[in-house]
Amino acid sequence: MQPNHSRASGPAIVLSTVMLLSALLWAQGCTSPGQRRSREETRRVILFSWDGAADWTLREVLERTELPNLQRLVDEGALADGMVSSFPTKTAAAHAMLWTGRYGHQSGITANSLLLEPAADHTRLETQSGFFSDGLKAEPLWVTTARAGLTTYALHATQSYPYEATERWLRPGSFDHLQMMNAYTPISRSPSAFTERSHPPASASGWSVPQAQFPGAREISLQLDEDFWWGLLFDDPDDPTIGFDTLGLVTSKESRAFDVVLKPGLDTAPSKPIGLTHERGTLYSTLRLLDLGATDASYILFLSGAKFLSASSPLYPGAAGLATEAYAGNGAGGVYESGAFGATIPQGGGGTAEDRFLVTLADLTGQLRDQARRIFDRRDYSLVILYSPVLDDASHAWVGYLDPAMPGHDPALAAALWPKLEAAYRLHEILLEDVLKAAERDHANLLVVSDHGMAGTNRLLNLNIALEQAGLLTRTAEGAIDLGRTRALHLPLSEVSIAINSTDRAGGIVPPGERQAVLVEVREALLILRDPETGQQLITGIYESSTAGPLQPGGVTSGDLFVDLAPGFYPSDRLDQDQLVTITTPKGNHGMLPTRQDMLAIFLAWGPDIPPATRWPQARSIDVTPTVLELLGLPVPDDLPGRPLAGD
Repeated sequence: MQPNHSRASGPAIVLSTVMLLSALLWAQGCTSPGQRRSREETRRVILFSWDGAADWTLREVLERTELPNLQRLVDEGALADGMVSSFPTKTAAAHAMLWTGRYGHQSGITANSLLLEPAADHTRLETQSGFFSDGLKAEPLWVTTARAGLTTYALHATQSYPYEATERWLRPGSFDHLQMMNAYTPISRSPSAFTERSHPPASASGWSVPQAQFPGAREISLQLDEDFWWGLLFDDPDDPTIGFDTLGLVTSKESRAFDVVLKPGLDTAPSKPIGLTHERGTLYSTLRLLDLGATDASYILFLSGAKFLSASSPLYPGAAGLATEAYAGNGAGGVYESGAFGATIPQGGGGTAEDRFLVTLADLTGQLRDQARRIFDRRDYSLVILYSPVLDDASHAWVGYLDPAMPGHDPALAAALWPKLEAAYRLHEILLEDVLKAAERDHANLLVVSDHGMAGTNRLLNLNIALEQAGLLTRTAEGAIDLGRTRALHLPLSEVSIAINSTDRAGGIVPPGERQAVLVEVREALLILRDPETGQQLITGIYESSTAGPLQPGGVTSGDLFVDLAPGFYPSDRLDQDQLVTITTPKGNHGMLPTRQDMLAIFLAWGPDIPPATRWPQARSIDVTPTVLELLGLPVPDDLPGRPLAGD
């Protein structure tokens, strides 16, 4: 995931939403994927990243339900036996590996967060985002293709923003061949939900709209970002529902007409985009009335998240309208987990909360579909790079209950939740259908990949507590890490690395001659860790930073040791508690050893240069860039560690 969801039949509603979106797809003629292009025809590649799509969940879903477009890729194209990603298996690092074909110590992107450089000026507690282009040190695919004069589009690709950083690689004129759009910038707002508990309805008074005079009309007041809105709940005489059935919203009670009118339910459309004042400008969101009690005016009003859409050039498709376009960026996973959508299935709910979450993912899917269509309508591309967070959002919410390797796994609970993850994959069918039709029409090769797998976790291993107990880390009186008395620490990078606090970086105290001895101490301290309840060994592997071999973790922006954990455990750098292990709500997580079966990513390929029904052995993320270059007829640099797979 890039930084910074009431009805009687939940599954039927989500399915109807999917079918409705599918019905809107354009109709195009088909050609066989095996049909070879003419010599004069442009070579084209579409690279589509499904954030969070684990190889094991994809295969399980294909066994459980019909996904005709995904199955078509498998039957008519190539499917790898999983794909080994970056170590740690984190979104920013794994995507940088996909885009550059290089390990993190070469690309500069070693995790979701990076230690600041230069090292002499910054401590091991100072970080920057790994999602932005200013941390990238290796040339990404979109630069290589644009320099070659190939028209290239990158939609929400990690490390594509800020766009100015790309100019360092391109000579004047080459930038004309590159069009980028990215909404994952620092300007954003999280989604939220309002209910009768958080914002109780009151008797309507002082309104100018005639509906306020309807018997029993109730009002609510809402603070949306920095703007104040009023809502009116009433019984619409033109609606056959008896009782409350409509919510009208205005920015002033003096308005004589509603700015937004909403009907309840999951199969209704969201509102038009509404602009809300944000501290860094106007951000556009949509509203949904997910539920409305006909007799008691109980309600769930959902405000989507908002991302600031920006393009690298005014020539980008639809650039003129981006300023007022709503893009949620992610579904409402946090709102769902907070209970604002109602009781979840693990809490004893009947699935309605999950369906409300899924409809937020359906809205996001529709936004991504519209953005992709604008590119494909141009028909001038050689390379299109697409990104979707839909499966990552869903997998983080539910894989903690679906993963059979999780301690305490409940098969009955998993059986109730699998249809929800299947519905998320079905949403990707909508995007895939559009992309497949464009690929057929344009005789393009299509590569569908992901950045990492997903494993269930329900316990945090507080590694800094372990290092403190071993005498390797010291806290200040306020509870923060005291670098002046700390020899090793779990870095605040949202991953699995531990650093020796050596003198090569500001704040370091371990001289070069003592570094190896401290490494030995850290290893010994980690390997003796046991689960307080079961006695299970918690650290299952320790790996040093390396520039050789199949994993090659680490680099100047990361740590020195990388750990893998027992099933069900996830690393934490928290210091706000003293216990070694913290029990948490089950979640899907990633970051662990990339060769683990649950951490394997996906790699599928389809098109005129892909033999049908091909099964590739286990791929590596570093193989994606050379495969794309070969399919486009461009030279593959000799120093890339991966290899093209299309000829296998």
